[in-house]
Amino acid sequence: MTSTPLRLLQLFTALSAALLAATAILSATDPAAVNGVVWIRAAGILLLSLLALRWASQLRTGHRGAYRRLLWVSIAGSLGIAALALLPDSPFPLWFRIEQSIQGLVLLTLAATLLRPSVRAAVR
Repeated sequence: MTSTPLRLLQLFTALSAALLAATAILSATDPAAVNGVVWIRAAGILLLSLLALRWASQLRTGHRGAYRRLLWVSIAGSLGIAALALLPDSPFPLWFRIEQSIQGLVLLTLAATLLRPSVRAAVR
């Protein structure tokens, strides 16, 4: 099995950790740039990314449940991020929506990778 899903999820986790760090720094330096919703989403995304890393390691052994969870997260996460970034009445500041858009692209790439016939064939 290819290691691409794992690498994409490592990138997603690094972006998630950077998002939480940026939230903490901005909260200290410019409190108006951060609200409670930003904190909750940033922490939740990091937690989800850590779970997804675990699923990626299970995927390397051909675990079908991990494949389904990762496919679901990559598709639903991409749609959720698109809604977050595009809705004009979003409670998230612009800097946050831009970063989330980058993470959405990583998730779309993950979905495309997971749907490759070679990856699907490697899952029992």
